[in-house]
Amino acid sequence: MFTVADVPDRERYEVWKDSIACIFDVDADAETRREDFFAAVDASMYGPIMLARTTSRGQRWERSPATIARDGMDHYMIQLYESSGQALSAGNAEVEQPPAGLLVYDLSRPMTARSGIFTNLSMIVPRAMLSGLLRMPDDRHLQVLSALEPMVALLRDHMVSLKKTAPRMSATQANAVVPATVALAAACLNASADEVPGGEAGVTFASMVTARRLIESSLSDERLTPERLAHRLGMSRAKLYRMFEPFGGIAQYIRDRRLRRALLELRDPDFHRHPIYEIALRAGYTSETTFGRAFRQRYGITPREARQQSAGIRPAIASSGLDRRYEDWLNHLAV
Repeated sequence: MFTVADVPDRERYEVWKDSIACIFDVDADAETRREDFFAAVDASMYGPIMLARTTSRGQRWERSPATIARDGMDHYMIQLYESSGQALSAGNAEVEQPPAGLLVYDLSRPMTARSGIFTNLSMIVPRAMLSGLLRMPDDRHLQVLSALEPMVALLRDHMVSLKKTAPRMSATQANAVVPATVALAAACLNASADEVPGGEAGVTFASMVTARRLIESSLSDERLTPERLAHRLGMSRAKLYRMFEPFGGIAQYIRDRRLRRALLELRDPDFHRHPIYEIALRAGYTSETTFGRAFRQRYGITPREARQQSAGIRPAIASSGLDRRYEDWLNHLAV
């Protein structure tokens, strides 16, 4: 377990800030940093799933585009606050941590939050394991799961029970619970989401699903434009623009998906032998210069820097003697 309990008082906050930077950038006021600062992370691995209990003083949390580029996390995180709470925002959306309920993060999306003194329990699940089981898997960022929902109570209690029994579970047993845990998480998220609409709204919903699938399958095609997409979908450009307005517009949505694919490939060891120009082509860019400019504007670093950062995994036990294995686990989850 990582803890700053044995770190000199004046160094505790900086040690914590450096450690938790593997997933969040944090900040705190001067008083919080000085007054008996504490922080601890008790993490357990269940195959590719991490379950971690964190406790600390109040602070600000952020996953910025630069943070996302740095760590390459492409996971969902489902979080329970066992004490205190938090307020979060992403774009124009603002939500509160539901009391005794759960909150879903899409770790590939930016967000900011502010918490008080807290203890929380976080379950991190690879997107590839969960997204195929979800309706509208890209619309789960900051989804609030009320404690009043029976399925939410089931998942919450399952998370608490898993963490409680972790010290007694073998690696074989830990792996055995993964399929049931993922299935329960998917059932909970789907049951707590709005029902799929019918009528005209249902047609729009189906069109959105079709449009997204078409975009994902065509990201490497430089001819993928809003006009061409509208033609292939058999709808007017005005309707297409209205449908993607919540995502900043259709052009921005396509650009973000292309750059996200490029980011994942730049960080993937299997693509390290591929030149950046080739990855740019696979993301629908015919010019490495144009790609580099767009990538830097989105993530705040160059494609080359993103590739270099993917190799910068911290050793499991730092030279300070602190147990920082959870950082190593999170870094490997992102690979």
